[in-house]
Amino acid sequence: MSEKSSQTEQELQRLRAIMVSIDDAIISMTLDGIIQSWNPGAEAIFGYTELIGQSMQVLLPPDRLDEASDVLLRISRGEKLNHFETMRLCKDGMLIRISATILPVYDDQGRVVGASEIIRDITEYKIAEEQLRIAAAVFATHEAIVVTDADANIIRVNQAFEDITGYSSADALGKNPRILKSGHHDKGFYKAMWQQLLASGSWKGEIWDRRKTGEIYPKWLSISVVRDDAGNITHYVSSFTDISERKASEERVRHLAYHDPLTGLANRFSLHERLTQALDLAVRNKRLLAIMLLDLDHFKIINDTLGHPTGDQLLIQVAQRLSSSVRHSDFVARLGGDEFVIMLPEIDASGDVAHVADKILKSLSEPYLINGQELRTSPSIGICLYPEDATEDQDLIKKADVAMYHAKANGRGNYQFFNEGMQQAALKRIRIERDLRVALVKQQFMLHYQPQLDLTTGQLVAVEALVRWQHPEHGMVSPMEFIPIAEETGLIIPIGDWVIQEACRQLAQWRTGGINHIRMSVNLAASQFSDRDLPARIQEILAQYDLPSGSLDLEVTESMTMKSPTDTVAMMKVLTGHGQSLSIDDFGTGYSSLAYLKLFPISTLKIDRSFVKDIETDADDASICDITVLLAHKLGMKVVAEGVETEAQLKYLLSIGCEKIQGYLISRPLPADQMERFIRSHTTMTSLGTIDLWN
Repeated sequence: MSEKSSQTEQELQRLRAIMVSIDDAIISMTLDGIIQSWNPGAEAIFGYTELIGQSMQVLLPPDRLDEASDVLLRISRGEKLNHFETMRLCKDGMLIRISATILPVYDDQGRVVGASEIIRDITEYKIAEEQLRIAAAVFATHEAIVVTDADANIIRVNQAFEDITGYSSADALGKNPRILKSGHHDKGFYKAMWQQLLASGSWKGEIWDRRKTGEIYPKWLSISVVRDDAGNITHYVSSFTDISERKASEERVRHLAYHDPLTGLANRFSLHERLTQALDLAVRNKRLLAIMLLDLDHFKIINDTLGHPTGDQLLIQVAQRLSSSVRHSDFVARLGGDEFVIMLPEIDASGDVAHVADKILKSLSEPYLINGQELRTSPSIGICLYPEDATEDQDLIKKADVAMYHAKANGRGNYQFFNEGMQQAALKRIRIERDLRVALVKQQFMLHYQPQLDLTTGQLVAVEALVRWQHPEHGMVSPMEFIPIAEETGLIIPIGDWVIQEACRQLAQWRTGGINHIRMSVNLAASQFSDRDLPARIQEILAQYDLPSGSLDLEVTESMTMKSPTDTVAMMKVLTGHGQSLSIDDFGTGYSSLAYLKLFPISTLKIDRSFVKDIETDADDASICDITVLLAHKLGMKVVAEGVETEAQLKYLLSIGCEKIQGYLISRPLPADQMERFIRSHTTMTSLGTIDLWN
C-alpha cells in the first residue's frame, strides 16, 4: 500500500470516528433521496438502527414532502443550506424540530451526485426558547411582577412595578419588599399572610401599600413559592395590580346606593339605616330624638312652569341650605321629589327642635337666584318626637308626614308638631282622597252657579260655575274641605277639566233655550294655569259645544299669578289671544306687583269678600275697596265685588263706581235648573227695591 493510500485510509478512519462519536445526525443520500450513510447520532435522534438504501421520505411528515423535493432540487444546482429549520418524523411517530446544514456531494468530474446533511435536534431548545419568550411577555405585562430570592431580597422587577410603585429597578434590587409597606396593616396581618404562604405555597388578597411618593393605594397581590426538586424554597414570585380605580368605582356605586344623585344628600335607604342606629342609641341613653319632614310649597308649579332643570337647581340649593342649617351630628336626607327629612338625635327638649325649624324656615324662605331669575318658595315642616309620639322608625316618619300636611293646611310656610288630632285629620284626608278618585269615576260632582249683576244696567250678565261634591254617604261636601286635597294630590287637574267641560255644556244648553246674554266664569287652579296644553283644550271644548270664545271668562287668583309673573303674562296672552277674557279673583288677599299687574291682559278685578264683609263699619276695608276700584279703572279694568249680602254694602259699592256685584244679596249658588229659572224671572233689576233675595 502506497503512502498516499495509507494517508487516505487514515483520513477516512478519522471521519468515521467523528461520525460515530458526534451527537448530531450525519446522513448522506442520492439526489433521489435514497439514504447512503447513517451514523449513531442519526440512530439516537430518529430511533432507526439503519436506513441505508431506504428513501428519505420515511423521516418526512406528510406535509413536508414537497419541501424535501425542493431542497434536493436546490442542492442539485450546487446550493448550500445552512441552519435550515424544519420538522422530521421519528420512528415512534414523534415530530421533532431540527436544524440542518445540507451540502451538495460532487463526483470526480465535479458533478453533484448527492447531498450530505448534518442534523441537530433543536426541539428542547425551541421549547425553552418559547418558554423564555412567553416568560418575557408575561414579565412585560401591565401587572407588576417581583421576584425575590429565598431570603426575600428583590432580584428582579418589571416595568409595571416601576410604573405602579414609582421605584425604579435600581431602587428596588437587593431590597426587601417591605419598602412598600404603608403602615395600614398590623403585624397580625403579615403573620397570617406568611403562615398561609408557607403552608399552601401561595397567598392572594387585598393589601394597602405606599408608593415612592408616599401615596397609599390599594392593590390586589398574589405571591407564590418556588421550590427546587428537593423541596427547598429558592424564590418568591409576586404579582400585583393597582386597584385604586376599582375601589373608587366601588365607592361611587356605594355612594349612589346610599345617596341622592341630584343633591348628594342621603337617600331613603341610608335614612332607614341611620335612623335605626340613632333609635338604638336613644334607647340606651334615654334621650329624645326628632324627625322633621319637610315639603316645599308650590314646588310643582315652579317645576312645571319653568322646567325640570330649574326645579333641579332649586332642589340643590335647598339641600345646601338645609345642610348648613343643622348641626354636624344631625342627618339630612332627600326622600324624593321635594320632600326632605332631617333627623335630630340626642336633643334635650322640643324647644331645641323648634329653634332648628325656625332657622330652616328663615333660610329656605330667602330668594333663590337661578339662571338670573329670582324664585321663592317656603317649607312646610312636620315634626315627630321619640319617644313621645312614636318609637318605631316608620311610625316616626309617618307621623312627621301627618304633621307636615297639617302645616300645609294651616297656610304653608310653617311647622307643626304632631298630635293625635292630626292623626284623625290625616285619616280623614286619606279617606277624602280615596273618595275623590271614586267620585271622578262615578261622576259625583255637580256645578252650582252664582249670578253676577251689572249695576249699570240692572241685568244679570254672568254666572260663576262653582264645583260641588254630592257624596253618596256624607251628602254635600264643602269645597273648602276637598279642593285643597285635590290640589295637593293633583286630582284638581281632572276635576278642573270636568268643570270647564260641564260649564260649557250647560252654557250651550242655555243658549239653545234662548239665554244668550249670560257669560260663564270658571276658576282655574294653579296647576291648570301652568299647563301649556290648557289653551288648546279650552278651544276644543268651546268648538265641541259651538260656543264663541268670548262667552267664557277664566278666573285666576292673585297669588297664583305672582308665582312666576313672566310665565303668567305669556300664558295670559295665549288665552286672550284665543278670545277668552281673564279676571283676577280674590284681589287684595295676595301681594301683587303693580309693575306686573299693568302688564297682565286682564279685564276684571274681583274684590275679595273679606273686604266687602265689613265695608260698612271698617274704614280700612272701605278704603281698600275704594282704592281697588280706582286702580282698576285707571288700568282700564272692570270691578266685581264678591260676597255682597246687604243693601248698605251695595250702596257703598255703587258710590265708588263698582260695576258688578256677586253674592247672597242677588242669589246664593244654585243648581243649573234653579239658576235657569232665576235668570228667566230676573231679566232686569233697575232699583234696589226690585232685588229679590233668593233664600
